[in-house]
Amino acid sequence: MRKIEYIFIDSDTPNDNVQSGLRVVSNFGYHYIINSEGLLFKANDIQHPVSIIAGPKFDPDKYNRYSIFIRFCGSLQPEGRLVDPIADFTQRRALLNLLVRLRGHFPSAKILGISEIDGKALHCKNIIVSDAMNVLRRELSNMP
Repeated sequence: MRKIEYIFIDSDTPNDNVQSGLRVVSNFGYHYIINSEGLLFKANDIQHPVSIIAGPKFDPDKYNRYSIFIRFCGSLQPEGRLVDPIADFTQRRALLNLLVRLRGHFPSAKILGISEIDGKALHCKNIIVSDAMNVLRRELSNMP
C-alpha cells in the first residue's frame, strides 16, 4: 500500500489555478471520477500514482506520488448546484461516501481542493481556503 498524504478533489468550477501557476494535466486520468448523475468510476488503481499536478512553482512528484485524485463533474458550491436537485444530491452523496471510505483507509490524509494547493510547501501551510471545500469538510465531519 503506498503512502497517501492528500486526497484532492478537482471540480468543474472556475478557480484561480491559472493565476497561481498550477496546471491540472487531465489527460493522464484521475483515480476516481464522479459524473453529473452521481455515478462513481474508478479510473485508475489507487496503488499507482497519476500525473495530475504540474506547473513551474510546484514539485509535481511530491503531490502526484502521495495523493489520490478525484474528479467531481460539477460545482462544489452548495448554492450554485441546483440545476437538477435530485441528481445534485446523488452526486454530492456519492462524493461524501467515497471520502468516508477513503478516510477510513487513510485517516491522516488531508482532504483538499485542487485550488487549495499553493505550491510553496508540501504540507500546504499557506493554502487558499475554499468556502466550498470548507462546507464539504463540515458535511464530511458530520457523517458517521
